[in-house]
Amino acid sequence: MLAKKSKLLSANFFLLWAVGSVFGQLTTNYAEEEAYFLHDRDTIFGKLILPKKKVKNGYPVILFVHGSGPEDYSSSNLYRPLWERFTEAGFACFSWDKPGVGSSQGNWFQQSIEDRAEIVLEAYHFLEQHEKIDRNKIGLWGISQAGWVIPKVTETRIPAFAIVVSGPVTTAMDQEIYRLRSNLQANGFKPAAVDSAVTYTNQVKELVGGQRPFVDFDALQKEARKHGWSSFVITGDEGIYQYLKVILKGDQAPNIENLTCPVLAIWGENDLLVPSVASSEHYRNTMKKIGNKKATIVIVPQADHTLTFNISGKSEETIERRKTFEKEPEKIFAPGYLDLMTEWLKKLKWSLKP
Repeated sequence: MLAKKSKLLSANFFLLWAVGSVFGQLTTNYAEEEAYFLHDRDTIFGKLILPKKKVKNGYPVILFVHGSGPEDYSSSNLYRPLWERFTEAGFACFSWDKPGVGSSQGNWFQQSIEDRAEIVLEAYHFLEQHEKIDRNKIGLWGISQAGWVIPKVTETRIPAFAIVVSGPVTTAMDQEIYRLRSNLQANGFKPAAVDSAVTYTNQVKELVGGQRPFVDFDALQKEARKHGWSSFVITGDEGIYQYLKVILKGDQAPNIENLTCPVLAIWGENDLLVPSVASSEHYRNTMKKIGNKKATIVIVPQADHTLTFNISGKSEETIERRKTFEKEPEKIFAPGYLDLMTEWLKKLKWSLKP
């Protein structure tokens, strides 16, 4: 059941950041320490990633906020090249298995954006109490769906800093329609076929919003399978349909006006899920509106939604590059991406004021 769900979410409706990404582990700059915290009576398993160089007053720490899908604490090892760079720069990192994944209790498939924000806040509180962490230097890193989660977190806590990668600025359904259009166009579908697929997606939205039973969704998707675009749209079993009801309930664009801390917002030039130019402009305009002069906004050339080096933006190219460089994982990413984040972190002055 879980495998089927993860397959759906890797292809449709918030690209699964870790699809096809298992490769060899690097362990030169850091040590891993197991950690547990509670969320809604569930025990969550995580790991604190610690630089080998000791410090007196606690490490600054980067709390990793996953994208969508059944992510383990390392995102199938995709986080490891980032941990290498960040720990070398003196930062600890913290991440966890999503509920129901690996050693964590619960069920990620029942989590709304609000639920996801709550678990981040629990992790934040855990880190504040940790003897090896500087409680005043807790920041966030997040990708894709985290672009909705992090702004929700900032309604309660303002982090010391935030790195938002491929963050959406629209509702989830608007983002899904953009993803659908851009992927169909990239794969050579004609305008009439694209419009037909979008119509289907809007019908799914109406079924979910109207709390229609699964049998109606099932009938709709059976009709969709007659079309060449069917593998690009949202389909699935009753579990998928229930997840749609959870994630689309109260579907809203993220409110980034609480991001008053230092912010690094990054998109890939060839992102087929989130419009990089429009999204970056929205961040730029909002940061100007709230007077945040510590915001850095970058579009990385030749990068996709996952910041993998990708000329076409298609997921097939992402998977192929990860296979090609599984023994040299830093080369998976677009040139300059890892350097951009590391150098930005080194320049932080630890002010919570904009």
